[in-house]
Amino acid sequence: MKVSVIVPTYKDTDALKLILNALEQQTYKDFEVIIAEDDNSTEVREYIDGYHPSFDLKHVFQEDKGWRKTRVLNQAIKAAEGDYLIFFDGDCLPYSTFVKNHVSLSEKNRVVCGRRVNLGDMISFALRNREINVGEIEANYFRNYSKLKQDGSRHIEQGLDILSWSFIPKFLFELFNRNIRLVGCNFSVYKSKMVEINGFDEGYPTGDIADDVDIEWRLNAIGVYNKSCKYAANLLHLNHDRIDRKPQHDKNYAEMLAKQKINQLRCVNGIEKL
Repeated sequence: MKVSVIVPTYKDTDALKLILNALEQQTYKDFEVIIAEDDNSTEVREYIDGYHPSFDLKHVFQEDKGWRKTRVLNQAIKAAEGDYLIFFDGDCLPYSTFVKNHVSLSEKNRVVCGRRVNLGDMISFALRNREINVGEIEANYFRNYSKLKQDGSRHIEQGLDILSWSFIPKFLFELFNRNIRLVGCNFSVYKSKMVEINGFDEGYPTGDIADDVDIEWRLNAIGVYNKSCKYAANLLHLNHDRIDRKPQHDKNYAEMLAKQKINQLRCVNGIEKL
């Protein structure tokens, strides 16, 4: 199955380089990568023009007019040639089994939902400075556990890849993967299902909800239900400063509830402008 891996990015070329290097190491090979840049920076464009990976690489972009992530993600969906779409954020580094495990867990009427390990400052710094790489952490995860803990990493258990361990029965994987919600940093779904709901809703004024909670309810409403890829399709999140999103969340959540009331499953301002 041909897969399109879609990676949004904004003013973090160093992380983008690490991501592309990690994607070179994927055990599953039949995929393309689409960089969805919410900007049009010379630095990213020149790097991609000079980069010649083993996979097909596309770059969609737009002028920086504030937060318009959903718009450029919809551009990426339109550009995607794969039947199956995998989304993860531009500050996350994938394990070598990331694409393979998303594909292994894929089903026509399922959206496959994952999580990430939130790294601390020291390990994030070491990754950015090429002192270590994601493959070394993946290969020696138990040995690195205490370092992750000491560095203040959170959700460390999300770095366990039990699906790839042949001696772990499948029922144990299922046992660990209940009650999962969709988060925008790590999910996958068939392209046809994203087209059916008209992609991401560009009508939300800010990022909170637009690329996860809103997508989740609209997919669920057309019969595409959540399936977990926790402990399977793993990501390491590079630490950075965070902002308080509660005011954004409350405003966007109220707007989403209004759309739910009228059963607006196919968003008006999406892949197609209805």
